[in-house]
Amino acid sequence: MARERDEPRTSACVLTPDGRGAISVVRLWGPGAVRIADAAFRPNRGGRLACSPPGHLRVGRLGAGLGDEVVAVVLSVDPPVAEIQTHGGPSAVALVLDALAALGAEVCSRARWLEAHSRTPLAAEAEADLARAGTLRGAEVLLDQVHGALDHELIELLGLIDPAPLEARVRLDGLLARGALGCRLVGGWRVALAGRPNVGKSRLLNAFAGYDRAIVDPTPGTTRDVLTVQTAVDGWPVELSDTAGLRMTPEGVEAAGIASARALHAEADLVLLVLDRSEPLTPTDLALMRSHGSALWVANKADLPAAWERVEKPICVVSAEQGAGIDALLEAIARRLVPDAPPPGAGVLFRPDHVRRLSEARDALDAGLPSEARDRIAALRGTGSEA
Repeated sequence: MARERDEPRTSACVLTPDGRGAISVVRLWGPGAVRIADAAFRPNRGGRLACSPPGHLRVGRLGAGLGDEVVAVVLSVDPPVAEIQTHGGPSAVALVLDALAALGAEVCSRARWLEAHSRTPLAAEAEADLARAGTLRGAEVLLDQVHGALDHELIELLGLIDPAPLEARVRLDGLLARGALGCRLVGGWRVALAGRPNVGKSRLLNAFAGYDRAIVDPTPGTTRDVLTVQTAVDGWPVELSDTAGLRMTPEGVEAAGIASARALHAEADLVLLVLDRSEPLTPTDLALMRSHGSALWVANKADLPAAWERVEKPICVVSAEQGAGIDALLEAIARRLVPDAPPPGAGVLFRPDHVRRLSEARDALDAGLPSEARDRIAALRGTGSEA
């Protein structure tokens, strides 16, 4: 008989992040969680899983045919919650989920589990993003939001709109400013290397990466495709890109590479303009300096005699060959990307939809519509965006 529409469902989902790993964790919850896990699980020894005390790990098999060797545990009887720990990888996970679904469990996304078990929708979204955070600092900020930092600030903001609208506007602007950082916590910032051929961009990328990611060759135009490396700068996630060397009269395939490089530079959060300090500045260098005034300028090849010393703006002097000055350059990059890191425990908007909703609240407040501003903020707390 089909499950009645209003009957509580028993759900199963994979809690561990997508992709291959040593272990995957499948959680079962709902009225039939223990019953379904007990029916699917075949213990190596001992009695049924349902007779095991909560928290007692059992080893056995689960799935069609021989199945996969798993660890099963009843986490709670009231409410019923069970967990299956299987080998990582999509095939092993699918074997377990298929067996649970055949016994009546409804397979759902991790987002639904978070919605059902998190304190608020924003906390659920933060926990979903936390699983994808690539650096410790990004994870720390998201963990604060899991624990309610953003919810707390929004509640305080709602309480300020009527008695102190000016203070509410200041607090609102502060939250929006942090959103520029929060929306980068998973995907990271994009930093692109620019400069004419043979100034050492590829060697600098390798110095950042700690291994030979890019081919280094004295022949101009060696780098034609965009090469990227994922790294962390001062604990923040960053994607570094090495692009084709820029020169005035490229031809053929190299010209296509330069076109891609210019497009990437326009989209990057920060461009590092790399100059060769061991050679006199060329017309191409000077043209790039004029067109990349907002870039962070880097004087490379400090291990060689200097052909020039000063330019009209601050510059980082490094030797990509020997690693000298790299730490100072990384500090300069971090200051440009994150000039004002949020203090521990601060509320941070961490998705573009959050920024959009709060921007609408600010517009309503500026238009003298406090009730609409409150509605926008309440909607952000109550519904959130898709995980």
